[in-house]
Amino acid sequence: MKKVVSFILALVMVLSLAACSKPSGSQTSSTPASSSGSASEAGSKPDSSNPIKIGYLAWASGSDAYFGLVAIAALKDRIADINAKGGLLGREVQLIWYDISQDFSESVNATNKLINQDHVTAIIGPDGSPFAITLGGIVEQAKVPLLPNCGNKEVTVNKDGTVKPYVFRVAPVNSLTYETLAQYAYKVLGARKVAQLTESTNISTVESANEFDAAFKKLGGEIVANESYMQNDTEFRAQITKVAQAKPEYVFMPAAAYKEVCNFANQLNDMGYKDIKILGSDAWYNDDALKVAGNSLDGAIVISALDMNSENIKPMVDDFAKKHAELNASLHLYALYACNALQFVEYAINKTQSTDGPTLKEALETTDGVDMLTGGKWKFNENHDPVGPQFTILSIENGKAVSKGSYSIEEK
Repeated sequence: MKKVVSFILALVMVLSLAACSKPSGSQTSSTPASSSGSASEAGSKPDSSNPIKIGYLAWASGSDAYFGLVAIAALKDRIADINAKGGLLGREVQLIWYDISQDFSESVNATNKLINQDHVTAIIGPDGSPFAITLGGIVEQAKVPLLPNCGNKEVTVNKDGTVKPYVFRVAPVNSLTYETLAQYAYKVLGARKVAQLTESTNISTVESANEFDAAFKKLGGEIVANESYMQNDTEFRAQITKVAQAKPEYVFMPAAAYKEVCNFANQLNDMGYKDIKILGSDAWYNDDALKVAGNSLDGAIVISALDMNSENIKPMVDDFAKKHAELNASLHLYALYACNALQFVEYAINKTQSTDGPTLKEALETTDGVDMLTGGKWKFNENHDPVGPQFTILSIENGKAVSKGSYSIEEK
């Protein structure tokens, strides 16, 4: 498994260096699209001749296109509100996005285009750690802030421990998320035997499994089985048979998308193993997952950095559903992270009255907290990881998510 992941990362590093050495005109694999919110007639119309351009690296095609398409719609809504109030610094804000879903190299190509061709002020995304890890050097050279929403530690910190100066994570780091989940499983749920089912070629899901494994064992728990699958797999009966033989109380599944989890849950239920429950994360949990899996997910426990049913977020979810019924997809956590990233960019521009990259970087590093639309006051620590999100534990009951309140790691 490690060899596969290492090979993929090595390949992306080579592609990154190649992309940086070519003019942006030679990169033709990504297809751009742009949008800008229109100012309301009641407000002062922002200057569209000198717009502030914000880039977005979107997973916008294929079986998991809902990730990017929902986020694009949410960002457009936010930008329309900004422009209706006069824009930023009196200038119209424009969103320029590229679809990076074909392979890892797309994030490199699109980042270079956003910087060299589109001249963006900041870049939001990408959603996946494998797509984000190699971008630190590119944005550092260009002095353009990058705000990805993914959990692998290498997204913001190099292997030698140095921080990537222009990368600011807007989602919790995996180590914190899954140590918290391990403690909850052991100390609150009373779990002692857990199996793991992991997407084997995704560096973030592999790291998540490793973090949970280490934390759960340290507490005294046992990982009784380790099984894997590939992205977009639909058949899980072989893994279920092996997992069931180990008699776990829970299966930890740090999936990157909900479809694999739903297929696993439905097949687990069909095979009669209703006593085995799922431990999961907000990377895959959303209302659409509940629609697909129904009661098969009952008993699942999910850790989330955002409570989608909170008084801050639930109205946003409902409003999005009314505005974007054509998408046939719910407002999800990745889209909210993208909006939070945009809020950080807004804050830095308004605070400094500038779009200069180094100036924005300093503002992001030194803020004492930005009030997020999703709730809470967020800032960045020394590793450019967010401080402020509070973990919510959700229990799936009768096909619905029920909040069990917030939960934090106990003091050591």
